Amino acid sequence: MLIDEATSRRILAEIRESQEFKDSPRAYEVLEYLVNESIVGRSPKEVTIAVALFGKNTTTNLKEDATVRVYINNLRKKLEHYYFTDTAPHTHRLVIPKGHYKVIFEPFVEPGRVLPKEKPFFFYAAALFAVLLSFAAGYFSGGMFRSTSTPSDIPNPVWNTFLKPHGKPTMIVLGDFFFLHERGTFGNYYRDYRINNAGDYQQLAERDPAMGKKYVPNPFTFLRPSAPWGLSFILPVLQKSPNGFSIKLASQFIVDDLKTNNVVFMGSFKTLYELQKFLHLFKLDYTVAPGSFRVKAQPDDSIHEFAPATLSAGNYEKDFAVVAKGTGPDESALLLLLGFSESGVIQAARAVCNPQLIKLIESKYSVSPSREPFDFTLVMNTEGITQTIFSSDIRYFWQSGR
Repeated sequence: MLIDEATSRRILAEIRESQEFKDSPRAYEVLEYLVNESIVGRSPKEVTIAVALFGKNTTTNLKEDATVRVYINNLRKKLEHYYFTDTAPHTHRLVIPKGHYKVIFEPFVEPGRVLPKEKPFFFYAAALFAVLLSFAAGYFSGGMFRSTSTPSDIPNPVWNTFLKPHGKPTMIVLGDFFFLHERGTFGNYYRDYRINNAGDYQQLAERDPAMGKKYVPNPFTFLRPSAPWGLSFILPVLQKSPNGFSIKLASQFIVDDLKTNNVVFMGSFKTLYELQKFLHLFKLDYTVAPGSFRVKAQPDDSIHEFAPATLSAGNYEKDFAVVAKGTGPDESALLLLLGFSESGVIQAARAVCNPQLIKLIESKYSVSPSREPFDFTLVMNTEGITQTIFSSDIRYFWQSGR
């Protein structure tokens, strides 16, 4: 036990509130028992667990009855999946070492994450969605989704550049998680923050041949549910564009895409990848763990820092939504819809498509929506559960050129 009892119980409480374990009370019961035993310094044996939790007796032949081993193995997988998908900052990781039943708390390391071999349904759904997006990118960019008339009901000035006649097409970029898998297997997945596309993998494999021999890029990436939910707000707006649009994953995006497209990015901060290079346009910078971001305000250069208080990757969340619009290379418009969790990303997409957005900003800040280009950084706090936003309030606004 590397941490005190209070911290270990706080970590256990956070796990209990996650969707991974809320839906599996029995799994949490077993985990709680192991943690409690570990706190008092006991390393429970298989027979002890069998008697205490599974109604077995001390004469049970554990070589033939694998109930405990199977259940603990599944519990390990649930923990692995929890730490892979949870977007909250973690200081420690709860681990049940193989061959042992005493829980340990290891310092949490962001670079590598392993997924369980048995992936849940939504994991396959995300993979299928990525394939559909690849098809959609070619379908839409071929002109099948172009308006033949000038839109007359532009939702708000944010979209002027994207919808004006004879403008550039728009590329929607969805933040995805790029990961690897062990050679010769299909199920042992690995996430390294340094590897966000095939090019990154190739460069690192050349520097670290051992890693290259062990891992290869996975054929599909991971998308969180905020991607389709956010698209449900954005697509009706861009369908009015006379210039057409396409869809691309962040792991496939290159800077040159900005030369010929306006770009709308939607996803978490940690999936910005190549687009991180343009955060200075919005006076933004961020850290992943603990999750926080900063805005350098004008004209006094004061720094405003925002750190989400509660992130739980799918349950109750308190996050910040960021809508940031700027002008990139070759006068391309760049619109970022950001958050650390699902609620932040979804609220950013919902807010930018709200026809009343300018009025909401004007209720707190001075704004000049007629200025072209209408470039700005907007921060809102948000609170919700899964894809339902309970409340949101504007916390910061800065308009470029004012």
